[in-house]
Amino acid sequence: MIITKEEFFEMGFTVGENDVGALENCIKRAEFVLNGLTGDRAGIVARGTGAAADLVKQAAAFQTAELLKSELSEDSSSGERVAVGDFSYYKTSSRTSSSADDNSKTVVRLLRAAGCLYGGTEVRE
Repeated sequence: MIITKEEFFEMGFTVGENDVGALENCIKRAEFVLNGLTGDRAGIVARGTGAAADLVKQAAAFQTAELLKSELSEDSSSGERVAVGDFSYYKTSSRTSSSADDNSKTVVRLLRAAGCLYGGTEVRE
């Protein structure tokens, strides 16, 4: 794994006592996401030492936190039934997408700083 739950907590992230099991799953899923984004480069860099490895671990922590928020909000949403005449639906509260966008941008910036995202092109004559 890119990070452990101990490293996740050391970086200042927190979860409830009942959510530790979900944390393990989200850490694994975050690794899948980061390796998918970087073509398995994130996992390779994270095994090393230095600033690049630290940046990848931070990206994994942010991705884990985002996945955990998403998973916990789905579990705790109790939906309220709304009826208008013959039409009815379940209204669920959803968190704002701006925090999700900010976390996604943070993850991409950290991966780019670690050298895991390559944005160059090759020119041949």
